[in-house]
Amino acid sequence: MAFQLHLPDHLRPRWRDLPRLAALLQRRLGPPPLHPLTRPAACWLWLLTLATQHAAGRLLAHGTATVSVTGSRISFTRQAACTAVLTAGLAIHLAWIWLPLEAAWALERNFWPLTTVVLGFGITLCLLVETGNLLRHTRALTSLTDPLKHLRTHTGHLWWVAGNLAAHDDDPVSGGRLVHQALRLADTHQAGLVVVASGPATRRAYLRRGFTPGPLDPRVLIRPPRPVPER
Repeated sequence: MAFQLHLPDHLRPRWRDLPRLAALLQRRLGPPPLHPLTRPAACWLWLLTLATQHAAGRLLAHGTATVSVTGSRISFTRQAACTAVLTAGLAIHLAWIWLPLEAAWALERNFWPLTTVVLGFGITLCLLVETGNLLRHTRALTSLTDPLKHLRTHTGHLWWVAGNLAAHDDDPVSGGRLVHQALRLADTHQAGLVVVASGPATRRAYLRRGFTPGPLDPRVLIRPPRPVPER
């Protein structure tokens, strides 16, 4: 039984695609930004999440669609990469705060100090309020802890969680192909999938793909591992 996810190259997104995917996820799955001016901060939080998942080898993409898979073990190299990404994200965040303030101190004799201080604290405030907004939205989501524990205890199978599935409205083909590839990938690893649909349309799509309501919570959909069909 394979515990690590071996992701084929054609399903790996490019690093330069992550900002586009982050904006897509923020628009499709995230809570609405508290203000239009705070939307870049909301997208930044999604970008940091995607970068961490990509460094862990858990992010899949095809065309305009993306989905993440968690629950598999990751190697020490991948763990180090995740740490590096998080460290870089924190450094960038601190730079956004420090650079305007540094400029204010360097230009303390004209009107620029007030402007740069407001900019520095404004960026920080945007990140704080959008972080709280995202955490509040996350707490309202269905918990998968108990269903996953039940499945792993009573079935003996390997179970992964698939989430953050999204695609552009005008590109349903990419979404469908990505789901097909993700299901085949799970079957190749002899892993079952656990999902929570983001809406009624997504739930119907999962049910058509062979998912069924899981134990303990009917909002959770499961698909046990299946043998890979021979070509």
